[in-house]
Amino acid sequence: MQSLLDVWLFTRERLKPAYKDLTEQQLLWRPHADAHNIGELLYHIAGAEHYYACRIDERDPRSTEWEEKLDRAVTDGFLRQLSVPVTDEDIKMELIEQALEFTALEIRPILETPTEKQMQQAYISPIGDHLNGYQGVIRLVQHAGYHTGQIWVYRMDPRFPSS
Repeated sequence: MQSLLDVWLFTRERLKPAYKDLTEQQLLWRPHADAHNIGELLYHIAGAEHYYACRIDERDPRSTEWEEKLDRAVTDGFLRQLSVPVTDEDIKMELIEQALEFTALEIRPILETPTEKQMQQAYISPIGDHLNGYQGVIRLVQHAGYHTGQIWVYRMDPRFPSS
Protein backbone atom coordinates (compact mmCIF):
# COMPACT_ATOMS: atom_id res chain seq x y z
CA MET A 1 0.00 0.00 0.00
CA GLN A 2 2.95 2.37 0.44
CA SER A 3 3.19 2.88 -3.32
CA LEU A 4 -0.52 3.79 -3.51
CA LEU A 5 -0.08 6.25 -0.64
CA ASP A 6 2.91 7.71 -2.49
CA VAL A 7 0.84 8.20 -5.66
CA TRP A 8 -1.96 9.89 -3.71
CA LEU A 9 0.50 12.18 -1.90
CA PHE A 10 2.14 13.05 -5.21
CA THR A 11 -1.18 13.87 -6.92
CA ARG A 12 -2.29 15.96 -3.95
CA GLU A 13 1.08 17.77 -3.97
CA ARG A 14 0.68 18.57 -7.67
CA LEU A 15 -2.93 19.67 -7.23
CA LYS A 16 -2.26 22.61 -4.91
CA PRO A 17 -0.15 24.71 -7.35
CA ALA A 18 -2.85 24.23 -9.98
CA TYR A 19 -5.43 26.17 -7.96
CA LYS A 20 -3.89 27.85 -4.89
CA ASP A 21 -3.14 31.21 -6.55
CA LEU A 22 -6.50 31.55 -8.31
CA THR A 23 -8.97 34.33 -7.69
CA GLU A 24 -12.64 33.68 -7.07
CA GLN A 25 -13.37 34.82 -10.63
CA GLN A 26 -10.89 32.26 -11.97
CA LEU A 27 -12.31 29.48 -9.78
CA LEU A 28 -15.75 30.21 -11.24
CA TRP A 29 -14.67 30.48 -14.90
CA ARG A 30 -16.02 27.95 -17.41
CA PRO A 31 -14.54 27.34 -20.85
CA HIS A 32 -18.09 26.89 -22.14
CA ALA A 33 -21.62 26.86 -20.72
CA ASP A 34 -21.75 23.09 -20.12
CA ALA A 35 -18.28 22.79 -18.56
CA HIS A 36 -17.49 22.55 -14.87
CA ASN A 37 -15.59 25.38 -13.29
CA ILE A 38 -12.38 24.79 -11.35
CA GLY A 39 -14.16 25.14 -8.02
CA GLU A 40 -16.57 22.36 -8.97
CA LEU A 41 -13.65 20.18 -10.06
CA LEU A 42 -11.98 20.68 -6.69
CA TYR A 43 -15.15 19.75 -4.82
CA HIS A 44 -15.46 16.73 -7.11
CA ILE A 45 -11.95 15.62 -6.09
CA ALA A 46 -12.84 16.04 -2.41
CA GLY A 47 -16.14 14.29 -3.01
CA ALA A 48 -14.42 11.25 -4.50
CA GLU A 49 -12.16 10.92 -1.47
CA HIS A 50 -15.16 11.22 0.82
CA TYR A 51 -17.16 8.73 -1.26
CA TYR A 52 -14.49 6.04 -1.12
CA ALA A 53 -13.44 6.63 2.49
CA CYS A 54 -16.99 6.32 3.79
CA ARG A 55 -17.79 3.19 1.85
CA ILE A 56 -14.49 1.49 2.68
CA ASP A 57 -15.03 2.35 6.37
CA GLU A 58 -18.76 1.47 6.27
CA ARG A 59 -19.76 4.96 7.43
CA ASP A 60 -22.80 6.94 6.40
CA PRO A 61 -21.52 9.23 3.61
CA ARG A 62 -24.46 11.59 4.11
CA SER A 63 -24.57 11.81 7.90
CA THR A 64 -24.43 15.62 7.79
CA GLU A 65 -25.57 18.17 5.23
CA TRP A 66 -21.91 18.96 4.49
CA GLU A 67 -21.03 15.29 3.94
CA GLU A 68 -24.05 14.82 1.71
CA LYS A 69 -22.86 17.73 -0.44
CA LEU A 70 -19.41 16.13 -0.67
CA ASP A 71 -20.88 12.73 -1.50
CA ARG A 72 -23.01 14.21 -4.26
CA ALA A 73 -20.06 16.27 -5.58
CA VAL A 74 -18.46 13.14 -7.00
CA THR A 75 -21.54 12.07 -8.97
CA ASP A 76 -24.15 14.78 -9.52
CA GLY A 77 -23.37 16.85 -12.57
CA PHE A 78 -20.36 14.67 -13.36
CA LEU A 79 -21.69 11.14 -13.72
CA ARG A 80 -25.41 11.79 -13.44
CA GLN A 81 -27.48 14.36 -15.26
CA LEU A 82 -28.19 16.28 -12.07
CA SER A 83 -27.11 19.71 -10.99
CA VAL A 84 -23.75 20.02 -9.26
CA PRO A 85 -24.42 20.28 -5.50
CA VAL A 86 -22.03 23.19 -4.93
CA THR A 87 -23.09 26.75 -5.58
CA ASP A 88 -21.09 29.85 -6.39
CA GLU A 89 -21.27 30.63 -2.65
CA ASP A 90 -19.37 27.39 -1.94
CA ILE A 91 -16.61 28.31 -4.37
CA LYS A 92 -14.42 30.26 -2.03
CA MET A 93 -10.78 29.31 -1.47
CA GLU A 94 -11.26 28.87 2.27
CA LEU A 95 -14.19 26.47 1.80
CA ILE A 96 -12.42 24.51 -0.94
CA GLU A 97 -9.37 24.11 1.29
CA GLN A 98 -11.60 22.92 4.15
CA ALA A 99 -13.20 20.32 1.89
CA LEU A 100 -9.85 19.00 0.64
CA GLU A 101 -8.39 18.92 4.17
CA PHE A 102 -11.49 17.17 5.55
CA THR A 103 -11.39 14.44 2.93
CA ALA A 104 -7.63 14.01 3.18
CA LEU A 105 -8.10 13.26 6.87
CA GLU A 106 -10.72 10.66 5.95
CA ILE A 107 -8.79 8.81 3.25
CA ARG A 108 -5.20 9.08 4.46
CA PRO A 109 -5.50 6.55 7.33
CA ILE A 110 -6.97 4.04 4.89
CA LEU A 111 -4.00 4.53 2.57
CA GLU A 112 -1.44 4.46 5.39
CA THR A 113 -2.66 1.53 7.48
CA PRO A 114 -5.49 -0.29 5.76
CA THR A 115 -7.10 -3.25 7.44
CA GLU A 116 -7.87 -6.43 5.59
CA LYS A 117 -11.57 -5.74 6.15
CA GLN A 118 -11.27 -2.30 4.53
CA MET A 119 -9.46 -3.72 1.50
CA GLN A 120 -12.10 -6.43 1.05
CA GLN A 121 -15.08 -4.15 1.72
CA ALA A 122 -17.56 -4.49 -1.17
CA TYR A 123 -19.44 -1.47 -2.50
CA ILE A 124 -20.53 0.16 -5.72
CA SER A 125 -18.27 2.76 -7.33
CA PRO A 126 -19.53 6.18 -8.38
CA ILE A 127 -19.77 4.92 -11.97
CA GLY A 128 -21.83 1.91 -10.89
CA ASP A 129 -19.51 -1.09 -10.97
CA HIS A 130 -18.82 -3.39 -8.03
CA LEU A 131 -15.51 -2.94 -6.24
CA ASN A 132 -13.67 -3.92 -3.14
CA GLY A 133 -11.72 -1.41 -1.06
CA TYR A 134 -8.41 -2.15 -2.74
CA GLN A 135 -9.84 -1.69 -6.23
CA GLY A 136 -11.40 1.60 -5.17
CA VAL A 137 -8.17 2.88 -3.68
CA ILE A 138 -6.37 2.15 -6.96
CA ARG A 139 -8.87 4.35 -8.78
CA LEU A 140 -8.85 7.06 -6.15
CA VAL A 141 -5.11 7.66 -5.87
CA GLN A 142 -4.83 8.87 -9.47
CA HIS A 143 -8.11 10.79 -9.53
CA ALA A 144 -6.74 14.15 -8.35
CA GLY A 145 -3.95 13.85 -10.91
CA TYR A 146 -6.43 13.54 -13.74
CA HIS A 147 -8.31 16.66 -12.68
CA THR A 148 -5.08 18.57 -11.98
CA GLY A 149 -4.27 18.23 -15.66
CA GLN A 150 -7.74 19.43 -16.51
CA ILE A 151 -7.25 22.53 -14.34
CA TRP A 152 -3.98 23.36 -16.09
CA VAL A 153 -5.67 23.04 -19.47
CA TYR A 154 -8.31 25.53 -18.32
CA ARG A 155 -5.60 27.89 -17.13
CA MET A 156 -3.85 27.78 -20.50
CA ASP A 157 -7.02 28.72 -22.37
CA PRO A 158 -6.54 32.20 -23.90
CA ARG A 159 -9.94 33.20 -22.53
CA PHE A 160 -9.01 32.33 -18.94
CA PRO A 161 -9.38 35.46 -16.78
CA SER A 162 -6.19 37.16 -15.73
CA SER A 163 -5.63 37.66 -12.02
